[in-house]
Amino acid sequence: MENRLRKLKQALNHTSFNTLTFDQEHRNQVMEKIDGQDTRPEQIRLSILQLLVQEETGYTLAGKIRSRGIKTFENDQGALYTTLHILEQKRCIQSEWKEDGQKCYQLTRKGRKLLKKYESSPDKPRVLRTLVEAGQI
Repeated sequence: MENRLRKLKQALNHTSFNTLTFDQEHRNQVMEKIDGQDTRPEQIRLSILQLLVQEETGYTLAGKIRSRGIKTFENDQGALYTTLHILEQKRCIQSEWKEDGQKCYQLTRKGRKLLKKYESSPDKPRVLRTLVEAGQI
């Protein structure tokens, strides 16, 4: 067993990742890009639509949004539910109370149609602007 582990360690030392270096300047650039992520309300709503292709609770949705690097709702969970309510009023999503007391959210037909329109477009910023100007998201 120890021989196999030694061979594995040797193989890992010969990968291309071994030659990568990350100095402090590179780390700072990466962090700037993460912090500078576009978090306008329409971008956040679009991300929520993308995540609600499958039924999700607000709690799991918050975790998935956080994993995308969106920090808007970290200290204000109420803002997430306000955004979900706005999307529900625009008929992009629907909610349903389950027997176990959890409220689940999922895309409606309109939400799927808007998401498909956005994702299939080669000019995503223009389509997003059009959807916002039309009050659809």
